[in-house]
This record gives sequence, C-alpha cells and structure tokens, in this order.
Amino acid sequence: MKKINSKNKTKIRLESKSRTRGLLLLGGIIVIAAIALYGPQLNSKSIPDVINYSSFEGEIIPDSIICMVRGDIKSKGSLPIQIGAKTYYGCCEKCLLKLEQNIDNIQYAVDPVSGQTFSKADAIVRQDPQDHKRVLFFKSDETYDQYLKLINKK
Repeated sequence: MKKINSKNKTKIRLESKSRTRGLLLLGGIIVIAAIALYGPQLNSKSIPDVINYSSFEGEIIPDSIICMVRGDIKSKGSLPIQIGAKTYYGCCEKCLLKLEQNIDNIQYAVDPVSGQTFSKADAIVRQDPQDHKRVLFFKSDETYDQYLKLINKK
C-alpha cells in the first residue's frame, strides 16, 4: 500500500480546491448565460405594456387593439377571427368563442345615437369620452359627431 505523506495531502487538497473553484465558476457562467438569454422573455410576460389612453382621443381606434366582446382597449392587441366575410377581434379564446357562436348577439352593436343595430366588424370604433379604457361602436362618423354634441350639452 502506498503511504500518503504531508506533501501529497497538500497537493490533493489544492487539486480538490481548484476543481471546486472551476465547477463554481462554470456554474456561475451557465447561470449568467441563462439569465441573459431567457431573462428578457420572462420579464416581458410579467410587466404589462402601458397604454397612453389619451393618445386615442378623437381618433378612430383600430379593431386589432380592442376586444369586441368586452369593449375595451388592449395593450397587447387582440386575436382576429374570420366569420363569414367579416373579421372580429377578441382578447382571449373565450371571447373568440362568444364571437364565433354569436352568444347574446355579441357580433352586433347598437349605435348610441341612431339606435340602429349593425355589425361590430363594420363599426367606427371610438374611445368612450367618459371612460378612456373603453370603446363605443358607431354606425358612422356622423353619429359619433352627434354623440359628442349630445354629451357636451350636459
């Protein structure tokens, strides 16, 4: 049997410490690489986009950023669904299903001024002046202008 003297013990300890340091360094590099690679993806899911709602004031709002079921403006856009020749937008699968099945006649809106019923896919979508996170559906620009006159008289 080979006898281990104090020089060999010291050498073994140094090799063991070097190996441990090397493994720790390698582990640290892997962790930093993973954070650099996946960190932005994880961070983008946890922090919602911020909308400047006042930027929509008086403007026609694109269908692609609203939920036609809930009637609100979405920060990350909406999902389209083709129904016949028309395209509707919902914020989630549940809303798309409601649009597809036309639950509670959800594909249609009533113009707040004329009282006429029409497809939301054909609507002029404007921001609700009384709740900037919500939208109103109008049959035409003329009924929107009439609506503004009516609410400004109050």
